[in-house]
Amino acid sequence: MRGVDYRESVNILTGVSESVGVKETSIDKIYGRIIACDITATESVPHFPRSPYDGYAFVASDTGHIGQEADHVRLRIIDSIRAGQVSKVKVTGGTCVKLMTGSMIPEGADCVCKFEDTVQTDKEIVINRSFSHGENVICAGEDIKKGDVIVRSGTEADTGIVGMLASLGINKVKVYKRLKAGIITTGDEIADIDKTPDKGMIRNSNRYIIESALRKLNIKPYYIGHASDHIRSIRRLIGEAEKKCDVIISTGGVSVGDYDLVAKSMSKEGFEILCDAVAIKPGMACAYGIRRGKIMMALSGNPASALTNLQCVCAPALRRMAGYSEFENVYTDMYMNSGFENKGGMLRLLRGRVVLENGRAVFVHPFAQGNGVVSSIAQTNAYVLIDPHQSVAKGDMVKGFLI
Repeated sequence: MRGVDYRESVNILTGVSESVGVKETSIDKIYGRIIACDITATESVPHFPRSPYDGYAFVASDTGHIGQEADHVRLRIIDSIRAGQVSKVKVTGGTCVKLMTGSMIPEGADCVCKFEDTVQTDKEIVINRSFSHGENVICAGEDIKKGDVIVRSGTEADTGIVGMLASLGINKVKVYKRLKAGIITTGDEIADIDKTPDKGMIRNSNRYIIESALRKLNIKPYYIGHASDHIRSIRRLIGEAEKKCDVIISTGGVSVGDYDLVAKSMSKEGFEILCDAVAIKPGMACAYGIRRGKIMMALSGNPASALTNLQCVCAPALRRMAGYSEFENVYTDMYMNSGFENKGGMLRLLRGRVVLENGRAVFVHPFAQGNGVVSSIAQTNAYVLIDPHQSVAKGDMVKGFLI
């Protein structure tokens, strides 16, 4: 079976995916969460003009004749304030107010001179250059203006967003519920990692590979369990995952062998099979299904194949379900660090790492790219697309995306 085209398979999954709901959360818990509504500033930040320096506030026109009619001006100090205080006097011609960084600009003043640019006594200062209106003044609303949309729905909350919300006094925010992904591993040949495998058996690395990849996608993984190569065992875990989780991800049992029973189990559980193979290498063996709006992504039992399919085909749909507004893979130009020949008739998804060299994104790939080569997954942060029967040389530009 040749399988569905790569981009078509991505569209199939994103086309049936929906977000999992919204909850209100305090801002001390929203870092990394996906904002579920546009947020508008209810006030300006700062909401008053303030000083960026320790210095003196005065009327700029007092210094207008310096350099023309005089070489300095003397201003009388009429008040001294620190951040958080408000001067009770009005600044007029010939006067100034001493203030600290962050202090509110006193009424009547329209500029600030730093301490180090003046000669001071207890009662007056001497200024020897002219100042302009608004010089060294942080205006009200310079950071955030009232009415501005400061966060768009579908944005991941980072440090800056948390800081903006706090500066506006916004303590509660609607976020998308964290997507719960139920993980099922299958295969009689699989042993738990804390057990010594018998001959012919392998350790269950898939569970931990998929779990860590999901965490990177801001998704909470739940390990449902391991199924033997029997339809009854597989169906039992699918049913359990369907009750507890928002999406189901399995590994193993999706090829064409006698014991590849996951797709059959999905059908018996009532899942509509959307796709049962994708024309990519690695990651061709798979089955995607949906039942009552809940998606199951059945991936290969080969670790690298399963991860490639998850990160390249499934990730956009998972991001959409998690609430991201920008959920598609973002393709960009990369330059090959070494040559590669795709001898097969399917799209090759080459995994590797992007580094910056002389201002260019350079793709470095391990030469071991086999379906079961777990070591080549380490430090992978990108994929590039090599067309069927295409050969690329060192320095050639190709399309790829970061994960």
